[in-house]
Amino acid sequence: MLFGFERINGKWVERVPALFRPFSPKEQREFFINQYNCCVNDDERIAIKNNFGCFTLFEIFQNKILSELKVKNRLRENRLKVFDPYSALLMELFVKGDFDKLERIIKANALLPKLSQAMLIFRIFSSENCGIIFDAKTLFSEFVLEKVARKNPDKDVYFKDGLIVIEKNSERLLNIMLCFKRFDKDKIHLAKDEIDEAWRKVAKDNIKSLYIVFPRNSAFRRHIEVKNPCFADSLVKLVPYTI
Repeated sequence: MLFGFERINGKWVERVPALFRPFSPKEQREFFINQYNCCVNDDERIAIKNNFGCFTLFEIFQNKILSELKVKNRLRENRLKVFDPYSALLMELFVKGDFDKLERIIKANALLPKLSQAMLIFRIFSSENCGIIFDAKTLFSEFVLEKVARKNPDKDVYFKDGLIVIEKNSERLLNIMLCFKRFDKDKIHLAKDEIDEAWRKVAKDNIKSLYIVFPRNSAFRRHIEVKNPCFADSLVKLVPYTI
């Protein structure tokens, strides 16, 4: 399952996982940008104030790059520090919209630009088909990990054995199992495999609290606690996670 945008036969195409296809294009782009922002450096993040309903994903990235370039001023400022002809060439071609030549040069040179303003251009045009594409499951996992870590700055947050673990002073406070699929509160049986796996992890590691996190949707908006008489002292919850 791929999520993002790429260039096919000269046209920019958006890839959306089946889980998000019932949502509007605006919501799909918001989901992508929110998750993308958690996986990149600060200077590559996209402002959430963008109008995702009016622009495609490529146009959103294009607008960010062009607004930050302000080509003449940026180049003049950078000459005082370091001038990189390669970066300047990439920025010039991007502004002109000469994407075919831009792709050829980047893939032929395999060089990283020195100027930060050219790095996002490089990221887009150095990929196989050009664009920014993630595995949807991996993107969701990284998004949740980043969000959890930010909300728990005084704790250790890390991946272990397929779980996100929240720990403090060597004590596990919470374990999170990620599930990138649609969940319906009225069809809990469809999550039987995930629930069974959760109880296996509880038994194996003597876990006291485990959340199974699904992307939130209209049919799943509240936590659901799952009971198991064999583990009366342990807690398993199904949790909708807002993207």
